[in-house]
Amino acid sequence: MLSYSDIESDPRVRREIDWLVSDGWTVDTIGLGAHPSDSVRDHFSLAAPDALVRSRIGTLMAHILVPARLRFRLLLTRRVPTEVVHRIRGGHYDLTVFNECEFAPWVEDRRDFTPAAMQGRRHLDLHEYHNPDVRRRNLGGRITGPHYRWTRRHIGSSAFTSRSVVNTPIGKLYADEFGIPIPAEVRNAPPFVPGLEPSPVDPSDIRLLFHGLPSWSRGFTEILAAMRDLPERFSMTFMLTANPAVHAKLREDLATHPARERIHIVPPAPMREIAQKINPYDIEIVFYRPTGINLQFAMPNKFFEAAQGRLALVVGETATMAPIVREYGHGVVVPEFTWESLRDTLTDLDAPAVERMKARAIVVAEKLNSDSEGRSFLAAIAGSDKNGASS
Repeated sequence: MLSYSDIESDPRVRREIDWLVSDGWTVDTIGLGAHPSDSVRDHFSLAAPDALVRSRIGTLMAHILVPARLRFRLLLTRRVPTEVVHRIRGGHYDLTVFNECEFAPWVEDRRDFTPAAMQGRRHLDLHEYHNPDVRRRNLGGRITGPHYRWTRRHIGSSAFTSRSVVNTPIGKLYADEFGIPIPAEVRNAPPFVPGLEPSPVDPSDIRLLFHGLPSWSRGFTEILAAMRDLPERFSMTFMLTANPAVHAKLREDLATHPARERIHIVPPAPMREIAQKINPYDIEIVFYRPTGINLQFAMPNKFFEAAQGRLALVVGETATMAPIVREYGHGVVVPEFTWESLRDTLTDLDAPAVERMKARAIVVAEKLNSDSEGRSFLAAIAGSDKNGASS
């Protein structure tokens, strides 16, 4: 399992490890950070970057002067421990899972992916959509952009035997661009949490929640504006992971907010305890303005985690989340991506309505969880996805 992340705190990669182990695989990992899980046999941390690219100037010169494949080795594959390289070259692994596309060009390096290595399977999990233009916004982006786009082109490599992605609409974008079968849909649903009941709803304090990654692109502006006009029966909690700049701006805005006594910021929950920690709340707000492809087709972890916590949901009118909310009735859909529409939708909710939606969340938790998504992931590796398309 290859991942350019701290695997211990990467929920999608952790779930993939669990699925593989439950299917009988012995899993080794390469990534950042410490040994991620007791279910992992051997973990290998990436070494520090090559001395040539440790400085900003050296990195920029590498991007300007060094050919793409050699640059990729300097930036990444030289950091892979020698023991792992020898195992791959010798065909030690029956399956190599590439998470995201940072490692993707490695699959075509015949020094390491030898004929013996190519006897195994090679799966690429793309997670979300990688925008080819994302690195063009500043001088550094213009300099590093060509390498990013060169790396991204390997998504379509015929060396991959299967692929998966967070949802089918994003998968279709990749299929159209690269001429590949639609990658298997593997959504970011956490494990089912048995025995957890919805918490009671206090009519005088309906508790709204946003938990997870702090970002102004994730509806913070609209939530704060709506809270100015919402009835006093609503309170709002931000349960946020670390991001000093966003935390500082949020606290600055709250200092003069008219509803500041009803708005709270609390520490994040441990990944394995999210359902239990969010259970006392009532409504999760997932209100992302569709300002980019990933926001347009977003299906974030919190969307599924909210059901495991037995919370109701408020979502925007999206092609991905809104149909599920309407199907199961465990939330409401905001018709427009404005703070006024969010305010009006919430104002129409009372305690009995929220209790009904929270009760429906139990059904969603039982049906949409990592067990069902794990079956899709393992089926993709075996050679077919939900649509029957071979990758």
